[in-house]
Amino acid sequence: MPMTASHPRIRPVSTGTGVEIHRAGWVMATPQTLFRDGFVAVENGVIREVGHGRPTLSGPVTDHGPGTLMPGLINAHTHLELSALHGRLSLENGFQDWVRQLLITRESLGHEALVRGAESGISALRESGCVGVGEISTLGLTRDMLHVSGLSGVWFREYLGSELPADLRLRPETGECCSDALAGHAPHTTGPKLLRALRAATSAAGLPFSLHLDESADEVEFLTTGKGAWADFLTRRGIDFSDWGLPVKSPVLYAARMGILDRRTLVVHLIHARKGEFEVLKAHQVSVCLCPRSNSNLHNALPDLPGMLAAGLAPCVGTDSLASADSLSLFDEIRFTAGAFPSVSPATLLGMATLNGARALGLADRFGTLTPGKRGKFIYIPVTASGPSTLSEAIIHESSA
Repeated sequence: MPMTASHPRIRPVSTGTGVEIHRAGWVMATPQTLFRDGFVAVENGVIREVGHGRPTLSGPVTDHGPGTLMPGLINAHTHLELSALHGRLSLENGFQDWVRQLLITRESLGHEALVRGAESGISALRESGCVGVGEISTLGLTRDMLHVSGLSGVWFREYLGSELPADLRLRPETGECCSDALAGHAPHTTGPKLLRALRAATSAAGLPFSLHLDESADEVEFLTTGKGAWADFLTRRGIDFSDWGLPVKSPVLYAARMGILDRRTLVVHLIHARKGEFEVLKAHQVSVCLCPRSNSNLHNALPDLPGMLAAGLAPCVGTDSLASADSLSLFDEIRFTAGAFPSVSPATLLGMATLNGARALGLADRFGTLTPGKRGKFIYIPVTASGPSTLSEAIIHESSA
């Protein structure tokens, strides 16, 4: 069974030394800046000029065709270690049942199958136009394969429970591959002392910190009451949460009280958050990542994307895992999102899949737009339109065909 939709028409463009001129029927420098019969002039792997007509630089010209050159996509939240579980789990009986199936099936598949699945997932990311990724790793399987994959981004080692690791020191990656950073799973599965330690370690290294937040009804019930099914589960496991400071008003306010929200924090999902929480996240300059297909499949619910935008947040987007979504394609993700939120403009959706994700992962100096100073690493898609007003919509609805 294939793990992702095929994208044979998406063509990665990677540049080398010297001057190169890349032309196409359209160039999307940003979702708001579109050039008909445009060009991207690259020198030694760095974009120097973008526009229409004749560039000031001269060099070999590659005409990619009547379609569109655009920034590579940034998949800000993946779980590649779960790729081998694609098609093996039922999504019909709710989140708790899905988690139970996941743990049993992952254990039964074994190490080698999980590694092969993750390798196939990385290939699927590249083939669907991705140049950057935020990978969440619980088992530690994907670090080395991502570092040699050609993808940029952040490899987040995820922690659950309350026990503090002996060594959380990190160093930023100075090359073009993925940096190593840290993630807490969620505030109902990771103790507050550990969450603060993880956030402090990433902050000291100038790296992002990731956290699932406000995703499930069990999480909300536990944090806002200190009781419920999750409290019973922790008690059965012998986990003492008496010093967690519960109950609280909401997961977002709990994270704010812990002091783990700042401009390098990336919170994922936010299905139940609303205006007051959005204002808190905005005040703390937090990055937000949404995974609408996974949310729909696992929770039969969606985050309030229009409310986030109205509050001034700039969400990015991720595909979550192949255990909860049909593909790792961001084009598939934003096409679904366009259908779920018809009031959100195509340009906004494309920004979520490019610049917003690059900002959230600390890649905005290299990726996210086709503008001078960015890396000469982008994609060509054979999608065209009669004018700028319809091109963005065509990219969303035709690029994953």
